[in-house]
Amino acid sequence: MNEHSFKEETLHLIREVEENPALNQRLLSQRLNISLGKTNYLLKELVKKGIIKVINFSTNPEKARKLKYMLTQKGLEEKVSLTHHFLRAKEKEYIRLKEEYEKYTANIKQKENSKNTV
Repeated sequence: MNEHSFKEETLHLIREVEENPALNQRLLSQRLNISLGKTNYLLKELVKKGIIKVINFSTNPEKARKLKYMLTQKGLEEKVSLTHHFLRAKEKEYIRLKEEYEKYTANIKQKENSKNTV
């Protein structure tokens, strides 16, 4: 798995859990447009790292478990860190694209000027 995509999916998952703690894994996977297995894997990893905690609020052990995913303090810190990481990455991408655009437009102007002087 690509580290960048893993971080991006992790950030999206953290945001979804923070905004909708009662979402089940199936709905999370649909919202994030990733497989149910990958959603399960990401949630387990985030629980291991202490970023998310799982609360079972089912009172009847005979019925399906009702889980709620809660963001921990460490999770909030991770969200801020990941957001900062992506903002820096987007800023670098913006600067690169801007420089590329400026070179391209300068090239076009130079070609137009050379045609007009001939």
